[in-house]
Amino acid sequence: MTPRKELFIKIKQALKTIPQLEYVDLYRKQFENNGKDFGQYYTACLIRISSIKYETMTEQNQEGNTLIDVIFYCKDGWMDQHNKTSDPEGGLIEIDLLDTIAEKLQFLQGEQFKPLQQTEDETEENSMDAMMSYRQSFSTRIYRRLKPKYQNQKLNLS
Repeated sequence: MTPRKELFIKIKQALKTIPQLEYVDLYRKQFENNGKDFGQYYTACLIRISSIKYETMTEQNQEGNTLIDVIFYCKDGWMDQHNKTSDPEGGLIEIDLLDTIAEKLQFLQGEQFKPLQQTEDETEENSMDAMMSYRQSFSTRIYRRLKPKYQNQKLNLS
């Protein structure tokens, strides 16, 4: 398994433990162009693994630093508008969800990556009507082993 794949799987597993999230997936611009196919989701998290800056090490090993963005989408004021629920905190329940996401991902680690560390938290621009989006960024150091460039061969000197 590649480090990028392990990162995605571990992050998705951690986010799936948050019952308020209805949709968790890899970022593929699902909510752009007004989110035609994804408008039925009130709360969603998309995982975007940005570029990885690798350094080549000895013995076909590579180490790299990467930035992971978790983009949280929610309906503006969704707790007051849907399922006859209400939010006693003035429709700001998404802030609690942002804190929960950060708690689940901070220091998450795998076999091929060091513990995640949150680096940013900001409002994200989106084109979908009545949706709010927030981006939380995490950094980590990843490790991978490449296929050897040369193969050992036995020589017969007879």
